[in-house]
Amino acid sequence: MKKLLLISTTLIISLTSLGQDEVEVKKQAAKTKATSKEFKEGWTRGGFFNINGSNVIFQNWAAGGSGQTGIVANASLFAVKRNGNGLWENYLDLAYGLIRNGGAKTDDPTGALDANGNVLQVTNPFVKSEDRFVFQTKYGRRINKRLNYAALFNFNTQMFPAFEADDKFRQELYIADFASQAFGFASIGIDYKPTSYLSVFFSPITMKYTYVNNLRLTERYGNDSLSRLRAEMGWYLNTQISKDIMKNIKWNSRLELFNSYDAEYVFNRIDINWQNTINMKVNKYITVSLITQLIYDDDVDINSEQAGKQMAAQWKHFTGIGFAYKFGDEL
Repeated sequence: MKKLLLISTTLIISLTSLGQDEVEVKKQAAKTKATSKEFKEGWTRGGFFNINGSNVIFQNWAAGGSGQTGIVANASLFAVKRNGNGLWENYLDLAYGLIRNGGAKTDDPTGALDANGNVLQVTNPFVKSEDRFVFQTKYGRRINKRLNYAALFNFNTQMFPAFEADDKFRQELYIADFASQAFGFASIGIDYKPTSYLSVFFSPITMKYTYVNNLRLTERYGNDSLSRLRAEMGWYLNTQISKDIMKNIKWNSRLELFNSYDAEYVFNRIDINWQNTINMKVNKYITVSLITQLIYDDDVDINSEQAGKQMAAQWKHFTGIGFAYKFGDEL
């Protein structure tokens, strides 16, 4: 009887131990699988594209109002390579939009008259409402699970000519174009990644460059009249968030802060570039998009027609509904 009891006890302990070992093996396997997914070797590529439209029409509307037609296309692409302790991240954001206020026809801006003495009607043109080209590349070497040494370079500009808001017939010279203005940062610093959706890059050694290809526009963007390129040294903070805040609602945010080490500006007059995008997924292909951008830069004259430099925060907001398509790998 004692032998039977001893054998039974030994068998129970062995089975319990085996079960515990099996649980531990499963936990370790799950942990390894999650880790291998998070730090998968090689390239991860993909992106997101959407196109949003809006249209307001009035006909015999007693309360008055002006029609409006607009369209905006956005594309966000990424290519990330993990190799051992190295992480190379590349991002490209593109956007372009057009808008027309009023109907398809409008008065001739020259005031020309037809045979009946009425002002001639001409095609009411679309004007640019959005134009963005942002490229960023960052390479880091792992210090530990959350910290990397990193080097960053980015380039910001627009793709097509832009005109003053009241110059929809483009009778005056353009005020912006590709690489007029272009700006960005070249930095060496520390990249902190506490979670999969948050990245905080800080650099005490950063060069901010401002390039204006057209000499006619150099002073508008803070350069000397004969200088296409201006460089400043300072500190730089780049924070990026890409997170699902609710089911089918994704928030993307990028905040850039820069402060020059020039004695006049240090810890004063901080340059700000902050963009937020919220995409709300209605179904597989339809989304509602909310986009805001805030820019403040002391060197930019927001109204060159007025005497002296006019400095103020620049703010832009867009709301749209349209077609969306996600492709490639999960980041």
